[in-house]
Amino acid sequence: MKKQTTIRRLLTGFLFFAFLTTANQAFAGEAEGQTLFQTNCQRCHLIDKKMTGPALMDVQSRWTDSTHLYAWIRNSQAFLATGDKYANDLYKQYNSIMPAFPQFKDQDIADILYYIKVEGERKKAEAANTTTGGPVTTTAKNDNSTLYWILIIALVFIAFILARAVRYLDGLVRQKYDEGEADRTPFWRQRKYRPLVALLVLAFLCLLSVAMWNSATSLGRQQGYAPEQPIAYSHKVHAGINKIDCKYCHVGAERGKSAVIPSLSVCMNCHYNIQGVTGKDPNYPKEVYNKEIAKIYSYIGFNPETNTYDKEAKPIEWVRIHNLPDHVYFNHAQHVTVAGIECQTCHGQIQEMDVVQQQENLSMGWCVNCHRNSNVNFTTNDFYKPYEVLHEKLKNGEIKDVKAVDIGATECQKCHY
Repeated sequence: MKKQTTIRRLLTGFLFFAFLTTANQAFAGEAEGQTLFQTNCQRCHLIDKKMTGPALMDVQSRWTDSTHLYAWIRNSQAFLATGDKYANDLYKQYNSIMPAFPQFKDQDIADILYYIKVEGERKKAEAANTTTGGPVTTTAKNDNSTLYWILIIALVFIAFILARAVRYLDGLVRQKYDEGEADRTPFWRQRKYRPLVALLVLAFLCLLSVAMWNSATSLGRQQGYAPEQPIAYSHKVHAGINKIDCKYCHVGAERGKSAVIPSLSVCMNCHYNIQGVTGKDPNYPKEVYNKEIAKIYSYIGFNPETNTYDKEAKPIEWVRIHNLPDHVYFNHAQHVTVAGIECQTCHGQIQEMDVVQQQENLSMGWCVNCHRNSNVNFTTNDFYKPYEVLHEKLKNGEIKDVKAVDIGATECQKCHY
């Protein structure tokens, strides 16, 4: 009897855990898919209507091989080169190429497709209700993860109450039939072990809370992101070995909000004359880097044999690395020209990178901490002349220095529209 009861409890617990895990994965998958879709896909695609790209309802059924669909989403331009008929027909129909998403994992794409499927079924139901004259129901497009967690907690609470009831009834049965026998209570339920069990449960909950916090706060961040670019441009060669100033190419860093991607004419300022490398450095073989320089000529339509531009230029589709949310305002000129901050402060030792990657996580906490700890050059920078009160305090010795936080750099409206 005891063995059957133990097996029954273990089986019940396993089934309940499996149910919670499956439900949570389904709920989380839809929520993650919605976030990824709205962030990366919604600019060009709708679920049920054509826009820049095709409507995505039933998109999985239109691709005979799911691996092809995954490859298309991750890098459509590379997949076109395979000669796939459906992909090339799609490109001809819309005459536009979808940007590459090399950062997407298979699970990310699966979450997006799951969200598209769920949203497509909802829109079909709406259309059917509208056609038949029935009531039209709408599903909120906000993140429902909070509701899902409430449901899961409620189920856990009910399971706890039922477990206590089963334990109580089991105790009554043992009192009636097992009087005089040795105590068969499992050690984790014995009184002397309760403090240890409570401590372990508390530690587990703390670890779970930390994991949930890290997962939530890292959503959308790309620290360490280093995508493959259409041209193997080396900042180490240009900014490091050849000492080219970052602001020579990124001309917007001193003048406006964006540092801007250098135009092809900026590249040709040098490469009109530098049409190849010697190949003396084993780290930069001639046959590799001359091929990359040839790509520049191909994009701008330059013929190095005749030194003439005899073809139509086309833009280089660089993959953006450093991305901020749409509701965040960042101005390069404010930091570079006014504050005098070096590029390496935010972008890392860029002059040592053959392949550029995002060095910092670019979180709000990272920005706020910098504003709290960074001194402002009040003595020689005329930009800060209007802050007369702070100048007076510096002069009287009331304060030793001025931080960015002292001039409102941590106020919400300074960075958020």
